[in-house]
Amino acid sequence: MPELIHDFDANIAGRDYAVGDIHGCFYMLDALLERLEFDVAKDRLFSVGDLIDRGPDSERAAEFIDAPWFHAIRGNHEQMLLDAVDHGGQDRALWHMNGGDWFEAVEPLAADALTERVRQLPLAAAIELVEGGTAALVHANVIDHSFARTGALLGAASAEAEALSLLLWNRDRADALNGRGSGQVAVDGVDVIYFGHTPMRDAMACANTRWLDTGAFMGGRLSIAELGVAGEVWSLSSDLDTLYRGWRWV
Repeated sequence: MPELIHDFDANIAGRDYAVGDIHGCFYMLDALLERLEFDVAKDRLFSVGDLIDRGPDSERAAEFIDAPWFHAIRGNHEQMLLDAVDHGGQDRALWHMNGGDWFEAVEPLAADALTERVRQLPLAAAIELVEGGTAALVHANVIDHSFARTGALLGAASAEAEALSLLLWNRDRADALNGRGSGQVAVDGVDVIYFGHTPMRDAMACANTRWLDTGAFMGGRLSIAELGVAGEVWSLSSDLDTLYRGWRWV
């Protein structure tokens, strides 16, 4: 059974970053890592999920998942891949409606290998910070405003369908951030937490939450943040011409 939450020790040798939803736009990731002088020998990059679909190079996800410096959690698009492969029918149709048609052109052996890589991705990650404290990654939302409760549930390997839906699909916290709903934005039990899933015009920060999906596949930007409470963020335009810096605080 795949590990549902993965814990990482602090990186005392290099720098740690978190990247937003890539959605097959790996050309943007290549360019952004070059701009940041990312060192694959000592730096690490954590992904909030949604590596695949909609962009031009989804098949490159396997290349990055295999890289020892790259650590991804599962997004709802990875879950759609698994559901489509495991169940077919309506699940496959839903995935195709959401950008999964690229998978049909992948050679069967490569498709099987990518599926198994995706199946091993955890649903959350916790990373010790060099300065002390903990950073976390969850794709969409946490359980009961608490990363500790979320981690306990996943650590017990008992993520039921309702919890899976919340972690991978729920937008209530993002809606509260954007003023489209009420409720708490901050997350208890962690120093800083990074989300993806909901596209936003800018990389957003509120309390201890950071939001990194800036619409790379829709002509927006790809965003990468330094892991840490005071970590900076950079967002690269889809034409690779403009590098933006800084969070929009709410």
